[in-house]
Amino acid sequence: MLKDYIDLEYRPKDDDFVCEYHIEPAEGVSFEAACNHMAGESSIDTWSDISTLSPEMAGELKPHVYYMNEEQQTVRIAYTQDLFETGSVPQILSAIAGNIFSMKLLDSLRFEDISFPRDAISGFRGPNFGMHGVRELFGVNDRPLIGTIVKPKVGLTSQQHAEVAYNAFAGGCDLVKDDENLTDQKFNRFEKRALLTLKAQDRAEAETGEKKMYMCNITAPTCEEMVRRAEVISDLGGKYVMIDIIPVGWTALQSLREATGELGLAIHAHRCMHSAITRNPHHGVSMLVIAKLTRLIGLDQLHIGTVVGKMHGGRDEVLALRDNCVLEHIHANEALHVLEQDWGHIKPMFPVASGGLEPTMIPDLVRIFGNDAIMQFGGGIHAHPIGTTAGATACRQAIDAALGGVTLEEYAKTHSELEAALSKWR
Repeated sequence: MLKDYIDLEYRPKDDDFVCEYHIEPAEGVSFEAACNHMAGESSIDTWSDISTLSPEMAGELKPHVYYMNEEQQTVRIAYTQDLFETGSVPQILSAIAGNIFSMKLLDSLRFEDISFPRDAISGFRGPNFGMHGVRELFGVNDRPLIGTIVKPKVGLTSQQHAEVAYNAFAGGCDLVKDDENLTDQKFNRFEKRALLTLKAQDRAEAETGEKKMYMCNITAPTCEEMVRRAEVISDLGGKYVMIDIIPVGWTALQSLREATGELGLAIHAHRCMHSAITRNPHHGVSMLVIAKLTRLIGLDQLHIGTVVGKMHGGRDEVLALRDNCVLEHIHANEALHVLEQDWGHIKPMFPVASGGLEPTMIPDLVRIFGNDAIMQFGGGIHAHPIGTTAGATACRQAIDAALGGVTLEEYAKTHSELEAALSKWR
């Protein structure tokens, strides 16, 4: 028989990992039994009594199920940090989000949240720049940053891609990025695109007097090639790279963070494919867990959703992600599943709102996110009636209006680009 890991009198220690799960037991399995078996499977036990598990080992390494709420189907488990390899996200996930998802006694399981002990946090580098460092790169501290994605996603030549980027920079975008599925296709080779688009960035900087940044997608089939592409960007004078965090995996992200620390590059985290894991409210891994791991590893900015726009993600979820990105210390809030967490030396990430945005949404975005956000527009810039440059200008005008407490309609009376945007999207 499995050992009893349920101890509702236990209080997590400073050196415990604490995880929160939503569980739905299979028919005929009690909630208590499901919690107990899951705690054992994710740590030291197995499905049957084993002679190799000594009482001494069990006493030192056993997990503690210290909170159960059957009505809300929530359980919290404290794990001693000795169960985990220091500084290894893959090993941590193999334990607390590994075999437990295959257990027959669970119909559904969702990994909702995690809190890390200070010693474990010290094993990670965290963001190289983070939100404040990125702001220093731009010299912009009093407004949200405006970004765009070169559209169409794929199909443009390297030269066409660079020209679209230049037009966006010239109109007022601070950042221009590749989309998630553009890497090194035959119609737009990585190295030529990087060279030409960084030249377009420099040209726009010289003309506007503003700092501009191009985020080139270095997602690659191997860690070695991914790092090589980062080195190419650095050699060309670039300051940013972009990576598709779920497709490349956690080992690749940790390898990239090590490399970019030496290269002095900021990392933009695109979360494409996350909904395959996070969207089902009953099963999978929450975006909050992914965001925390991304910050620990050390990426500088992360897509968190928009509340408005085309992508899935409600207000509570998006704001919980924002708080995880920007706060040095997160307080317990059961409604948002945010566990107590002191981030120590780990810098805040810059939250990125992206997905189906257009200029008329900017006042709402400012109310939701405040100044500390990167607002990213694709079609909302490139589909502007007068073109990409005017679309970027309209976004900057909408920011100025929102921060100045002026309605878009009033501001548009003297700003033709914003007026054209309102005529299309209102």
